Amino acid sequence: MADRDRISWISPEPVRRAKSAVAVALSLVILLGGMGFASWKGYSFYMDLMQHDDYIGDGDQPIQIVIPGGLGIGWAVVGDNLVAQDVIKDASLFQTAALAIASGPTPGTWNLFTHLPAKTAAEMLTDPDNLVKIVLTVPEGKRLLDLYSILIKDVGVTQDQIDQAMAANEADPDSNIFGLNGNAGGNPEGFLFPDTYILNPPLNTDVISIFRMMAAQFNTVAQNIDLEGGAETIGMSPYDVVIIASIIEAEVNLPEYQGKVARAIYNRLAQGMPLGVESVFRYGRLMTDGTPYDDPITVSSQNDDSLPYNFYMKTGLPSTPIDSPGRDALTAALNPEDGDWLYWVTVNLNTGETKFADTVEGFNELKEEFDQWCVNNGHPTGCS
Repeated sequence: MADRDRISWISPEPVRRAKSAVAVALSLVILLGGMGFASWKGYSFYMDLMQHDDYIGDGDQPIQIVIPGGLGIGWAVVGDNLVAQDVIKDASLFQTAALAIASGPTPGTWNLFTHLPAKTAAEMLTDPDNLVKIVLTVPEGKRLLDLYSILIKDVGVTQDQIDQAMAANEADPDSNIFGLNGNAGGNPEGFLFPDTYILNPPLNTDVISIFRMMAAQFNTVAQNIDLEGGAETIGMSPYDVVIIASIIEAEVNLPEYQGKVARAIYNRLAQGMPLGVESVFRYGRLMTDGTPYDDPITVSSQNDDSLPYNFYMKTGLPSTPIDSPGRDALTAALNPEDGDWLYWVTVNLNTGETKFADTVEGFNELKEEFDQWCVNNGHPTGCS
């Protein structure tokens, strides 16, 4: 039998039934789709109705709001700004809620969300956890150039901004734009106190504001330890005390040794001896061309009187501090321990153990002990 003959035997009834089923299914889909669309439109209308005066929910997209400092910035001004940025719907509702929590806003940058209920926005703007903060940590013994690197990395300032601030200070040192201690003159080296600071962008994250904050902390510490009175008692100027403290900080970072190092420095000054301090010598190279002096200090370099800050030959103190001393080093410089020491050697770089001597022979013995430590710890040619 031919194929067309077999096809002619198929009844048309099943075909009509299949078509009817498809039509019913399509009708159902259209009906359900229409109901879904109507339901969505209804829900959207309901939400619009519910949020006519105020948003509901937990917010939508993250957003940062800046509340500037200065007079006249109250909750009403903040509320208008929040409405403009689609954080809230009604400024008056927000103001009422905010005033119930705090009398006024805290300036700074705040983390919020768009589409917040007014009360939620007020609560978020009075919760310190939502205030954007930058933690700036400056360890003891950092030089100005080190501080610049920290500010660039952790705060986001630029070298150009640092240069502009320093140029403004140098152009008019009498204006004291950094708020330095009166003994510092116009040089901030040594007078920007090493500490941890909490910065609130954008209010105090510019270079001048940061330097003012650090200088103010130095002034507070100086007052607490009576830098002026203590310096007078030991027959030194406050500025020279800060210089000596900076050398102490560079040489030993353990407070238990700092008072002895202070005494050794004063003993050298009293005898008219050169300080002979490596950290001072290296600072001179850094300040001359901006590159650290990482080379070994040779006998030849020690005898080169053309090198700046070569206090292997020069007597007295360098003209400026060589880093930012902390409270312990400043206190040690004001309160040197009693003793005849002239030399100190850190004989263990891992523990910071430092030993003292009052003769050249004693110093040489300590140096041999240090050299042996270097050999024992993977530096057969010495640690320098």
